[in-house]
Amino acid sequence: MTEPTTKRSKTVNLAVDLRIVVISLLIIMLGMLMSWRPWSAVNSTDRSITVTGNATLKSAPDEYVFYPTYEFKNADKDAALAQLTQQSDTVVAKLKELGVTDNNIKTNSSGYDKPLYYTEPSTADVTYSLQLIVTVSDEDVAQKVQDYLVTTTPTGSVSPQSTFSEAKRQELNNQARDEATKDARAKAEQSAKNLGFKLGKVKSITDGTGFDQIMPMDAVMSTGGAEATVSRLTVQPGESELNYSVTVIYYIR
Repeated sequence: MTEPTTKRSKTVNLAVDLRIVVISLLIIMLGMLMSWRPWSAVNSTDRSITVTGNATLKSAPDEYVFYPTYEFKNADKDAALAQLTQQSDTVVAKLKELGVTDNNIKTNSSGYDKPLYYTEPSTADVTYSLQLIVTVSDEDVAQKVQDYLVTTTPTGSVSPQSTFSEAKRQELNNQARDEATKDARAKAEQSAKNLGFKLGKVKSITDGTGFDQIMPMDAVMSTGGAEATVSRLTVQPGESELNYSVTVIYYIR
């Protein structure tokens, strides 16, 4: 009579042990789910919305860049080079006198000889070219520089190109980026409100290119002749309208 009782006891113990194992496994799985939170994970197949935020700023350029060029022709190379050197020394000295610093004056000279198949090489001129790059950050000094350069009869334009200094460009970039990203967020929130979805995290951002363009001013032209006369033109850069954009992709749910 004792043998059946022993078998029932073993069966009951085994059933109890299985329930404990199952409950333990469920607790472990629940803990893993709470830790991983797979329902909140975002994957590449989730829906998204793309918006472009824009910003438009107006600002006056704070730098003026001049590119005066001079040419010297002479059958005697040494004489042509001497003329170039004298002109360079004279112009640079005057620019410094007007308030342009050394680090804002660059000179570049080049020359080319007689044509290869010239029939009378003894009568052909060698040409030397001198170009200066003069950067001025003060409008009053820029006006004086332009007035002086006109009297030196360079070839081409003697009026400056107005642009932004690196510090000014960075300041404008930061301001425009701030406004453009806020505009992108506002557009995304408006779409979410109107279309009945909620914004999630940002998926990607494509930043704008910034304001690297140069805005040329109206040019004063010189014929390059000793008799050239040019009317005085006031340096007046005005304001430039600058556009900036940033594209943002948001996950939606």
